[in-house]
Amino acid sequence: QAGTGARHGLMVQEEQTPAAEPEPTVDDKGRKFISLEELGKHKTKDDVWMTIHNKVYNVTKYLDEHPGGEEVLMDRAGQNATMDYEDVGHSKDARKQLDKFEIGELPPSERSKDEAGSADAAAGGGGLMLAIPVLLAAVGAGYYFYFSEQ
Repeated sequence: QAGTGARHGLMVQEEQTPAAEPEPTVDDKGRKFISLEELGKHKTKDDVWMTIHNKVYNVTKYLDEHPGGEEVLMDRAGQNATMDYEDVGHSKDARKQLDKFEIGELPPSERSKDEAGSADAAAGGGGLMLAIPVLLAAVGAGYYFYFSEQ
């Protein structure tokens, strides 16, 4: 009986340990995730997909309208275009226009780790929001030390 109690205690402990949850199969909009493998299949002029900030876009119908030319889009067809997209410095209007081409997202396990939050920072000037309080603190400290010496 004593052995059973110890074994039972161990079983309870195992039940309390959470198991790794399986990766979700749909995004928060209910769409099936699009893998990098699937993304890579869409790289012809008649079928152009790319990912920007872990979201997948079908830009086929935008090729002729893209101000930078279709070649720019075709260079990243079926691939991650985030760095190129951000290097150009697209306007807020361009970012809004991109929304209508969104068809899904990459699964969490295939997302670029270095892009976490970068879409928000790029769109909203996140670096500037940090620089303002630092600058104000520096000016305040300078003011304090300058006038406390006199």
